Amino acid sequence: MKSSTPEAPTGLPVVRVNCPIAGVGVAYTTRSLATGLGSESRPQADAVQREGRDREVRYSEASQPPFDAFNLGLHVGDDAAAVQANRLHLAKALGTQPFWLHQVHGTQVFQIDRAHQGSREGSGQEGAEDPPHSLDERSLGPQADASVCSRPGQACAILTADCLPVLLASASGQVVGAAHAGWRGLAQGVISTVIDAMRTTDPAACKAGVWAWLGPCIGPERFEVGKEVVQALKAREAMPEHFRPSPAGRWLANLQAIAARQIQQAVIQRGIPLVGIESEARCTFNNPSAFYSYRREAKTGRMAALVWREGAM
Repeated sequence: MKSSTPEAPTGLPVVRVNCPIAGVGVAYTTRSLATGLGSESRPQADAVQREGRDREVRYSEASQPPFDAFNLGLHVGDDAAAVQANRLHLAKALGTQPFWLHQVHGTQVFQIDRAHQGSREGSGQEGAEDPPHSLDERSLGPQADASVCSRPGQACAILTADCLPVLLASASGQVVGAAHAGWRGLAQGVISTVIDAMRTTDPAACKAGVWAWLGPCIGPERFEVGKEVVQALKAREAMPEHFRPSPAGRWLANLQAIAARQIQQAVIQRGIPLVGIESEARCTFNNPSAFYSYRREAKTGRMAALVWREGAM
C-alpha cells in the first residue's frame, strides 16, 4: 500500500525575512501563527497565510505536548512521522527543500553541493514527495553544525531552541551558509569556518561582500554562564561588554553581540566587505508563545532558520 503525501495546511508559523541580497530567501519558524513581528530583521508574514497577530493560533500535526506547535526536531522525542510531515509542509510553503543536519555543537560544515542529489543516498534527507518515515540515523542527516550551498532551491537549515542560528549570503547571491552557534560553536569558531567554506564553494562569490542574519536565541538577560565559558568566548573575539554579572554570581552573555563581533572580525581578516548584519532580537526564553526554549523547559521542540538561493533545484 502506497503512503499518501499530507497536504500542506492553510497557514504555517513561518516568518519570511526581507533579505537585501537579490535571489536569496531567508525564513524562520515559530511556535504559533500569531507571534508578532521583529523589527530588527524586518520580517514579513509568509505568503501561505498568517492569522491575526493579536491572538495565538497554533498549527499542530499529530504531535502531543510539548511538541504540538510545529516542532521540526527529530531527536527530541516527538513522533517521527509527525515531524517529517511538518518538515514536508515547511518545504512546500517555502518552495525550497531544506537540508537537515544532525547537530552536535561542533564546527563541522557540510557541503550540500557535494551530496548525492539524485538518489540522496547517504544524505539523510527527504525528497519533496517522500512520505514520512520512522526515526533512524539516516533521517537525522549528516553530523555537522553548519552547511553551505550554491545550488538553487536547496536550503541550509538550522534547528534551535535557545542557541543562535546564523544565516549568511554572499553579496552576489551565489552561495549561502548557515551555522548552529551556541556558546560551544562560537567558542570553537563555527562562524569563520562557515565563511571559509562559502569561499571554498565559490571563490569569487564572496569577493563583493557577505551579509548575515542572526536569528532568535536566548537573550542577554537569561543566558547565564560560568567563568570558564566567558574565558572560552573571550578567546574568540568576545569583548568585556558582552558579559555582565548575574545576581547568582555568574555571568550573563550576549550571544548575538558576540556573533556579530566574530562576523565583523572574520570579514576584516579575510579582506571581505561586510554588506550588513541584521537580527531578530526577541529572546527565546522570554517568549514562550513564540519560541521553544531548552533552558525554559528541557523537554521541548525545535524551530528552524533557513537560507537558500531562489529557483528550482
